[in-house]
Amino acid sequence: MIEPTETRRRATGSDPRRRARTVRPLATAVVLGAALLASCGDAGDELARVRRSLDTTTVPSEPDPQGSVTTGSLELPVLPPVSAPPDATFPPNQPIVPVLPSADPGTVPSAVPTTPAVRLSPFVVADPASNGIAAYSVLVPDGWRASGEVQWLPFWSRLAFLQTRVVDPASGLTIDWLPIQDFMYFTPPPGFEVPFGGNYQGKAYVPPITDPIQFVRDFWMVDSLSHLRDATVVGIVELPAVADDFLARFGGPGDAGAWKIRYAYDAQGIAWEQDVSFALLWSGSDPVSWYVNFAVTAGAPAGELDRQESLVSSVVASRTTTIEWEANHRLVTQLFYQGIQQQMADTVRFGELLAQYRAESQALQQQVFDERMASIDRRNEIFRETLGGVEGYDDPVNGGVVQLPLGWDTYWVNEQGEYLAVGDPGFDPNTLNDGTWIQLAPRG
Repeated sequence: MIEPTETRRRATGSDPRRRARTVRPLATAVVLGAALLASCGDAGDELARVRRSLDTTTVPSEPDPQGSVTTGSLELPVLPPVSAPPDATFPPNQPIVPVLPSADPGTVPSAVPTTPAVRLSPFVVADPASNGIAAYSVLVPDGWRASGEVQWLPFWSRLAFLQTRVVDPASGLTIDWLPIQDFMYFTPPPGFEVPFGGNYQGKAYVPPITDPIQFVRDFWMVDSLSHLRDATVVGIVELPAVADDFLARFGGPGDAGAWKIRYAYDAQGIAWEQDVSFALLWSGSDPVSWYVNFAVTAGAPAGELDRQESLVSSVVASRTTTIEWEANHRLVTQLFYQGIQQQMADTVRFGELLAQYRAESQALQQQVFDERMASIDRRNEIFRETLGGVEGYDDPVNGGVVQLPLGWDTYWVNEQGEYLAVGDPGFDPNTLNDGTWIQLAPRG
């Protein structure tokens, strides 16, 4: 999955927090104050208590409509405050259930005829609330299954969750993007009535957590990763390139850390492993704004994650929002702070609102496109450092760079946006009569 080339796997008992980093030299370094750090010990208990007390309605999970380790541009705007209604509670997350291996021979991934190969095809998810436009896509290996959904959350600054799951039915290997949230905390003044976990300016009012193991336990194990409550942490890897990228996109002073944590547990008699990868960022002291991002998890029978590391990495690297949907999301981010929460809560009115602002959205599309083109090499370098078993290839059909699994002889793309990794250097997929294939060259 996400594996840096210049980091180390640390013993479970060692300090899981990585050293603080900043985007650039600052005249006055901004750090988390002693009082803030002292409050972290109670943060997990409060967060867990709040999450357990929530309504049982499930919400699709998602890593980041504003950008993730895979694609997009992260924007964490400093905008005027917005008030949410008293009942805008922190939404619970849909539990992630391990997928046990299937005994159905029809689910075994199929091979391309005449030669060993793997084909990856785009799975596209539309957004009904955005008038049915394509919102994002993810590459899915032949024989694997994918599901996804966009859900807008009108009273939270994250605004949307992109639920995405990719499953290999033959092995049970499952990739899920985890829900994320923006947080804020400060010493409550007299008369302050927002409870822990309540909505303050679109962020959850929760004291910061700096220990990654504690964050997983108190944020995701309450619901999404409830099956890991009794699991054993068997390894932690720091991901400094991801943390640095998070800070760079944030665009201001702060501290950040990113990790991959591996858990081991028993799933109905099968030894199971699961990787949880994510980043945390903290900015300020009192108040402090903090965020979780780049959150994805992959689970499988023991040994399967390492065996299929390159395919997992290719899938994780491939998920990207469309330029049109990303522009809509940026537009809604601006409108959110102008008080459009009620319109967002009404699907019909929300669609009409987006149509009304079509010209503004189209202008933002060019901005999104320009930013993505400018960041191709930077993102490719991050993938090289953090994703195991993949290599970047220039894509003449879709544009940009695609990350494909190592170990194959030639790599191809067709006009449908499908990719083929072939194990025979003399094989030409154009003999398959299923479209025109163009051979890919590695990114220099």
